Amino acid sequence: MIVKLAQIKDAQTIYQIGLAAFGIEQLPLSVIEHEIASPRASYFISTSGFVGFTHILDELEINYLAVDPKHQGQGQGRALLEAVLALSGVHRFLLEVAADNIAAQALYQKLGFSEYYRRSAYYRNGEDAIMMEKFND
Repeated sequence: MIVKLAQIKDAQTIYQIGLAAFGIEQLPLSVIEHEIASPRASYFISTSGFVGFTHILDELEINYLAVDPKHQGQGQGRALLEAVLALSGVHRFLLEVAADNIAAQALYQKLGFSEYYRRSAYYRNGEDAIMMEKFND
């Protein structure tokens, strides 16, 4: 599987994967295009997934991780995250995940993330958000 840095021509693909993975337009095409053009935000893309992140100084926040449901469980999410974790100059990685998303939490924990805070009733459906972090040694 090939993971590459997304370019503006990949925005529509990212948008379509987001629609399939999230089931709603959680990530508008205009936002994707703006972020790809930004010096602080980037996306890695694979054949059926993407990860969007913001990198400021020595911290990197993972904003989105999505894999088309037809291709989940095939290692694409892990490969995308490993590409982000391999970036140089990052001391701390951050992300948030819904408390009911057990599969994502398990993947993040396998890659060295740990919970540092829980936001009660953070999402519209009342679900908690788990804030996770990983430090580079």
